[in-house]
Amino acid sequence: MSTPPTEQITAPLVDATLLDGAVLWLNRATQANGIQLAISVSQYILDTFFGGDFRALSSKDPHKTASFRALCEREDLELGASTLHRLVRIGHQARHLPADLAESLSIGHHRALLAVESAPHKQHLARLAVERGWTAEKLEATIAAEHPQPEHRPGRPKKAPVLKWLTAVRREVKAQADIPAFAWAFQQMQASEQASAKAGLHALRQDLEALWAAVDG
Repeated sequence: MSTPPTEQITAPLVDATLLDGAVLWLNRATQANGIQLAISVSQYILDTFFGGDFRALSSKDPHKTASFRALCEREDLELGASTLHRLVRIGHQARHLPADLAESLSIGHHRALLAVESAPHKQHLARLAVERGWTAEKLEATIAAEHPQPEHRPGRPKKAPVLKWLTAVRREVKAQADIPAFAWAFQQMQASEQASAKAGLHALRQDLEALWAAVDG
């Protein structure tokens, strides 16, 4: 077996036993509902995969997030990846609100509050929602009204969707792509996995060539 290109580049390790246990725990946890589900799921995920550090959830370090990404890709996990991420964020938020207040709000209320960065203001809005009987939609609208989107300048053309897509793709590739690490990981794959990776890259190249032909013609 070949050695990594550099000592700093190693394939992130994923503990299969850990993932099996996590899937079992999370699938059982879904029998609960509401904010208690979010709190228990959040605490479990942060403790099990991120050493209790909420900030590590959004880390760009592949070694910190490899096991969690692998968990999100498990087909036997009853919670989708986006739902799991949202529950972790909501549960973390709820633990930083007074318990009586957090339990008085629905998951929809908590989801709306995720957009508020200031902890004191988040608690203030949560209290208003409870005292005034706001629906989740009313709370969301109130939060949105506090941060109105800037109006589009007259006469300035909107950016074409394809340009937005290209910008997003280039940003993601720049942030995530680690070619030496990919080359190292590719060499460790089984033949079937290498063939699948090549097929995916070939399809991507065909798509890009079609886009280039559309603008170069």
